[in-house]
Amino acid sequence: MTFYINHKAYTVDIGKDEDQKMEKGIRKFLDLDQNIDTAGLLLAYIKKTYELAELERSLEALSSEIDAKFP
Repeated sequence: MTFYINHKAYTVDIGKDEDQKMEKGIRKFLDLDQNIDTAGLLLAYIKKTYELAELERSLEALSSEIDAKFP
């Protein structure tokens, strides 16, 4: 996967991504076909981090509900 950040190309091997979930997750916040400036990259990082934090909260809530029903 190649990123263009401040008009410089960075190629990263993300390994197996057969279902393209990793790439889709990145493309959700970044247009990889366009040059990305530092502010855009930081914003995408913050949005992805927030999304993951919300997912973690949801999983913790579900886990607590399961623990309460099946002690």
